[in-house]
Amino acid sequence: MLEQDANQGEISREVETRWSMLFLIFGIGMAAAFQVGKVPPVLPLLRNDLGLSLFLAGWVLSAFNVLGAMISPMAGAVSDWLGHRRLIMFGLGCMTAGSFAGAYAQSATLLLGSRFLEGLGYIFIIISAPGLIIRVVGHKDLRIAFGIWGAFMPAGGATMMVMAPFLVSGFGWRGMWHINAGLLFGFIVLVAWTTRDLAGHKIVTKSPLNKLWADIWQTLRSPGPALLALCFATYAFQFLVVIGFLPTLLIEEEGLQHGLAAILSAIALATNVPGNLLGGWLLQKGVKRWLLIMVASLIMGFCCFVIYVPIGGVVVRYVGCIIFMGAGGMIPASLLHGAAEHAPRPELVSTSNGLLMQGAQIGLLSGPPLVAFVVSRTGTWQSATWVLAIVALIGIGLSLGLRSVERRKRERMLL
Repeated sequence: MLEQDANQGEISREVETRWSMLFLIFGIGMAAAFQVGKVPPVLPLLRNDLGLSLFLAGWVLSAFNVLGAMISPMAGAVSDWLGHRRLIMFGLGCMTAGSFAGAYAQSATLLLGSRFLEGLGYIFIIISAPGLIIRVVGHKDLRIAFGIWGAFMPAGGATMMVMAPFLVSGFGWRGMWHINAGLLFGFIVLVAWTTRDLAGHKIVTKSPLNKLWADIWQTLRSPGPALLALCFATYAFQFLVVIGFLPTLLIEEEGLQHGLAAILSAIALATNVPGNLLGGWLLQKGVKRWLLIMVASLIMGFCCFVIYVPIGGVVVRYVGCIIFMGAGGMIPASLLHGAAEHAPRPELVSTSNGLLMQGAQIGLLSGPPLVAFVVSRTGTWQSATWVLAIVALIGIGLSLGLRSVERRKRERMLL
């Protein structure tokens, strides 16, 4: 028998919004995103210090995505079973240990092992956080709250990409790993102290394995979470292709210096934050979720032509990227709130969110290799346009499917 972190009945109960708690959760998300953003700026240093091949360097970057694609639904079910607060603290512990161990890596093996440990913690944090948000935010504020939460990744990633050169110049990459470990440990203490009132004592007597598989199966059979996961896959596919290859595009196609290309890329990533906030605000004002996803996908598809077809100079391409990232930010805000709304039962919020994260990680994993393959075969970045445009069209089609699902759901609620 295991203690449940929260009485599931509290999920559906109206609560007074605790904004300080919401921003604490957002801070945890940013700290987790730091661990994603800390690697790209120092990858050349890692390769030199540890003798990493380009193949192993790719694994250092993608360890988070591999784990997310494999275990997200199971991680969500475990979080719903053991409790969101407990799993957030466990995730922070994994990331603390991973960052601390990685600082002492003398080989690719230890560094990769530490990155997988960090990735495990990251998955538990981002999957468990929405369930905790529902417990500390009133129903009337949920849409804007998820808009804020959806900005944790671009905010944290962009912040670390900007800070990393300064931290490395002062402390080296190993020192930066230590600093991140200390920050994550600080959040463990802070969460343990400030969320004591969220700890509960409900006992679960059902067989854990049977419960986990039953929860996952019930979520998979629900059309809402499945459509949201597919929408997230199309968004993540486009997102990482554009932002991941932007420095390369600016350097190789426009002749910019590496430092300037890195700064411009971080600024572009940061514009995803106001997009998330705008998406949450529009949801709060009553704009339909499917419409936000459709409009954002349409804008992203159009911007791909601006970014990859040389119809203008570097300014035109960069403005296209800014608009792409800003408009795209409305999609995570819409989807993350949708995970809570479309969960088969209120207590399966994290399981539904796990399915969403699996879709996102699959998109992140598949996008860059596929586009890189097409570009290398054709010899031109213009070919990337058509791949991304097709994915954007798929996103539009999925948004129309989501429209039908949500309309049927509203009709059932009126019966």
